[in-house]
Amino acid sequence: MSKKMTMIEVFLSESCNPVDEPDYKYQKTIQLANSHDVVLLYLQYDIYNSPIPAVFVCSAPSITTGTRVSAPPLCPRAISLYQLKDCLTIVLTSEVGRGTTGVVHCGTLEVESSDESVPLDVVGKLSFSSEQRDALRSEYEVYRQLGLKGVLKGITTALGFFDESEGGPCALVMPYTGVSLVMEPERVLSSSDRYGCF
Repeated sequence: MSKKMTMIEVFLSESCNPVDEPDYKYQKTIQLANSHDVVLLYLQYDIYNSPIPAVFVCSAPSITTGTRVSAPPLCPRAISLYQLKDCLTIVLTSEVGRGTTGVVHCGTLEVESSDESVPLDVVGKLSFSSEQRDALRSEYEVYRQLGLKGVLKGITTALGFFDESEGGPCALVMPYTGVSLVMEPERVLSSSDRYGCF
């Protein structure tokens, strides 16, 4: 790695640290995140400091279990019956990139209802246009198909696909696992890493 780090690499290393080794509380957070259908999403960086969260509803389940069937879409009245302990809270603290699927943010996920969980560094990909939403849903589907085929090495876990409750953007949420290859173009992969062989 070069001695010169770009501003975004420094920011990423300071604000979002990838999980080194999964431990009990990390796994508990993932497990609890899989059982929640509503996400309260806050933006807290640059000029953004949302006092009221955007509400997102799970429309496709986590890929970790593969068995949970997503609940039917919740009506606004049903969403209002949820208490804070029934929701995941995600605070997006930085924008780390833009692409064909939308805007990629780094942030923290918390499960309010458990003392056994820990805050989890996550990446939230938000898509706004219909083309971006379709591309992001296709990306989720690729992760899902790879998971079903048992391809796990080198692939992060999708914690779910969420739609904003009032028809706004959609979001794909995943644990933050490190700097993307776009940020480290000099990284060389072995053939086993490239093709997922063991």
